[in-house]
Amino acid sequence: MAQPRILRVLVAIATTTLSTATSIAATLAPDGLAESARTVLETHCARCHQAGRLENPPAKGNLGNILDLDALSAREDLIVPADPDASRLYQIMLARHRPQSVFFGPVPGPTATEIGAVRDWLSALRAGGDTCSGKSRVSLSDLKRDMTAWRKVFEPDATKPLRFISLANMHNICRSDAQLAAYRQAVAILLARLTRHTISGLDTVGDASVLLAFRPDDLGLTAEAWDLRAGRGDALPDVVDAEVLAARALSAGTMAATVPVQAPAPTPAPGAIARANASPTETALIDGLDPVDALALEHTRRVLPARAAAELHLSVDQLRDRIRLLPEDEAIPGVRLFQSGLPRAEWETLKAHIAGRQLPKPIETTATQTATDLHLALWTETTTYKAGDILTLYALPSADCHLTIVAVEAGGLATVLFPNDTTTDNKIKGGTTLQLPPPGAPFQFRLDKPGRHGLVAICNAVAKRPQGIGHDFERQRFTVLGDWRTFLIETAERETAYQKTQEDLRKFRTGAGRAETLEEQIPLGTDAETRAAISLDVAP
Repeated sequence: MAQPRILRVLVAIATTTLSTATSIAATLAPDGLAESARTVLETHCARCHQAGRLENPPAKGNLGNILDLDALSAREDLIVPADPDASRLYQIMLARHRPQSVFFGPVPGPTATEIGAVRDWLSALRAGGDTCSGKSRVSLSDLKRDMTAWRKVFEPDATKPLRFISLANMHNICRSDAQLAAYRQAVAILLARLTRHTISGLDTVGDASVLLAFRPDDLGLTAEAWDLRAGRGDALPDVVDAEVLAARALSAGTMAATVPVQAPAPTPAPGAIARANASPTETALIDGLDPVDALALEHTRRVLPARAAAELHLSVDQLRDRIRLLPEDEAIPGVRLFQSGLPRAEWETLKAHIAGRQLPKPIETTATQTATDLHLALWTETTTYKAGDILTLYALPSADCHLTIVAVEAGGLATVLFPNDTTTDNKIKGGTTLQLPPPGAPFQFRLDKPGRHGLVAICNAVAKRPQGIGHDFERQRFTVLGDWRTFLIETAERETAYQKTQEDLRKFRTGAGRAETLEEQIPLGTDAETRAAISLDVAP
């Protein structure tokens, strides 16, 4: 068998045969795509993820507005416009994570074609309009100026000092005026739950109204007691970010465990304080979620470059420059940040390196904030490529798993890069970084054509391969899957055909009866599989 030294895996092909299953995107207008996706989500997901439709409140997985496609598409932790493989919403549907009842209960789960309809909608999405239009970025100096002016007028009594809660991060990542207004109300709800004091309103400071001022004394706390429980900001000691405060409160269960110095109040029961008091009414919800949960989610969700820059009071370009100055081992998470974002804990570590300060204690997340216990990071050595460049990629699983990496060309052709005939064992140890190609490999990956190409990684803790992918390294050095969308639609059929082929081969070779499955497949709907994906824009 010929063994070419350079494998051109990301080359657009001249012709591709598409099945009927791939024709939806070509025949339906964008509105039709959205309606088809909404129908699928309404049929299979609304009972757990849509306020007003919930069978068992509250909404599961920090998602309570799944039928509001405009709001859903703005969830950067769930959706990457025009990139379904990198969209967490699609990954979860494709891997069929819990609850298993969605797929194996009395109501049949979404079919491959229905999941394909959600993929088509995601593929047609484009980045939203400029929600920052007409807004000026709030800088650190702006906050300092506004705080100084406010204190000069409203802090005459040194025994009752002011403290501030900031919404500047959300303002600077272009949350809408309506969202900011809802979050201001969420802060008032949070303070009421923390202190058991009625909050009639908070003073807004400055023209942008992103600082909320209050006196801890008015809430039955000394300033010291407030600082101990709320924490203090890095750049501005008397300021805590609203989303950080909410996340800390939810993690700790309560900040009112210590009796206030004045106006004692009963201690709330332990647990998520968002539900420590009465359940909120439907009108108080933010995107279908409890307002404090929604506020905390702004902090705990996956961190993308815009949020990362806002938290460091930098522009995105300034953030990129700072990352370039880091030592190579510290800069790797920075590359991942710009390609697919980082989990909060990893961003806190990178942020500390950029700012040159001690690593903070991370805020723990609850089980509902994690879709699966298995995590996978996928990245390349740089974020910019041009035609002719050589590609090196890396994958890092959080636990032992079997890894499969697929390259998807701009034209849709999918090829399995790993495993291959030089490395057939795809078991990867957790915490170990795989480099592909490995040093000394007899092949390279060259980006021959410009366009938007994709890389998809699938890690399974049990199965040696994803469903539908059967390797024959005697005939193919790298397994070619054909058109990627077609493959995903026809996975079940391909799996059946592959298993039959293996059975026939075993009978032919041994004369035995029915063969056992050669590679164990886990039931769909478990948490033993995770996916990661990135896209590469290759310039001419």
